[in-house]
Amino acid sequence: MHRLANWPVRLLLLCLLLLGAGSLIAAGYLVTQDQYVIYDGDTAVSVSGSFATVQEVLDAAALQIRPADLVVPPLTDPASPDIAIQIQRAKAVILRTEAEGARTFWTQQPTLAAFLQEVGVSVQRTTQVFANGTLIPFGALTQAAVPDEIEIGRFLTITIDDGERQQIVRTAKQTVGAALQEAGITLFAADGVEPPLGDWLQPDMTIHVQRSMPLTIEVDGRTIQTRSHHSNALDVLAEAGIGLIGEDYTRPGPDVKLQANNTIQVVRVTTDFRVEDTAIPYQTVWQATDQLDIDQKAVISYGEAGILRQRIRMRYENGVLASETVDGEWVAREAINQVIGYGTRITLGIVDTPEGPREYWRVVRMRVTSYTAASSGKEPGDPGYGRTASGLPAGFGIVAVDRNVIPFRSSVFVPGYGVGYAGDTGGGVRGRWIDLGYDEDNYVSWSGYVDVYYLTPVPAAEDINYLLPDVLP
Repeated sequence: MHRLANWPVRLLLLCLLLLGAGSLIAAGYLVTQDQYVIYDGDTAVSVSGSFATVQEVLDAAALQIRPADLVVPPLTDPASPDIAIQIQRAKAVILRTEAEGARTFWTQQPTLAAFLQEVGVSVQRTTQVFANGTLIPFGALTQAAVPDEIEIGRFLTITIDDGERQQIVRTAKQTVGAALQEAGITLFAADGVEPPLGDWLQPDMTIHVQRSMPLTIEVDGRTIQTRSHHSNALDVLAEAGIGLIGEDYTRPGPDVKLQANNTIQVVRVTTDFRVEDTAIPYQTVWQATDQLDIDQKAVISYGEAGILRQRIRMRYENGVLASETVDGEWVAREAINQVIGYGTRITLGIVDTPEGPREYWRVVRMRVTSYTAASSGKEPGDPGYGRTASGLPAGFGIVAVDRNVIPFRSSVFVPGYGVGYAGDTGGGVRGRWIDLGYDEDNYVSWSGYVDVYYLTPVPAAEDINYLLPDVLP
């Protein structure tokens, strides 16, 4: 009997061997399990297997269903992988009444009126109904959405400050004493309550319970043990007959609420003063002088630091230095500026060029590069292609310069290049930098540094920058 029962398996194995790997893959689909999809609100859950009912699918997915939850199809219906299961969760609502206190319900009802009818609570036109703390008029119950919390009756929000803790409660009680009893607050003979126990409750009232507590006072080398229901250090000290003088203060301060077994430290404050001098740095100013050649510098007069005098206030707390602050300051001696002269005297010289000797009036070390119209950043066909800042066509003999370093439209001589006309200004050419122009057919790549000779004529004095940057780019 056992051997006959296994003949289908043997036949299947023989077929798989004959059909090869491709048939093996196809056969795999024959044993694929069904997929069931569950939508739990906005969350999708997938479960594989074979199930008879919707309840079995939910059990396999470990989804707990409350009696008020809505499941489509119903739990007892047959399960089908072609039909998704929808779960609409019931909403948790806390219902608080004067008679029964707080209870939690689960509901699918959309409105407040429908929920109250569902749980068997009847309200009259004069009944006060609060939804999440907001009073809902009787006529609006059928339109108001179901809230998280519902209160029916004359409920007030009050705050109970019981020294060590604070709680905010909603109560239907009418007096301060009844509200404290409902909140589980036990009072002792030395405790104080404000407002008094017999006062009627008011909306948003705060009830302060003042507990007497043990406290320690440390003052003037003494330690005093005492008890007080005050929560302010200054009130405790006044009760103990201890005064503060001048800048004396307490730890903790009067803005800190005291707790049982706290220690109040009285800090006695005294002050003293001293004078302290600080140097005021001098400034460096530049002065033109025709006693020096251009690009030469020399100190004309040395600077001298000034003196800033400060009055320092020293604060002592219980005899120990606690802080130092500036109580006042003034200039005891003004600083004297250092004056550095820069030369304006121009001495002409002669330099040999391929065109013969030329007269120059300045020599400056510069960074050197080279360019053509094609490398200037503009494409052929552009209206500005091959056109320099001076309007001349780009090419050999035109150099790009920084106007603040080389006068624009002047001539310079660069050894190895020749005479150039400062007729262009490149966007990246800044400071002591010269960019040598070339035609496409005679381009030579330059890099490094070179001496640039400024050729005569000498520009007007107002067009000469006598203070060039010291740093090469």
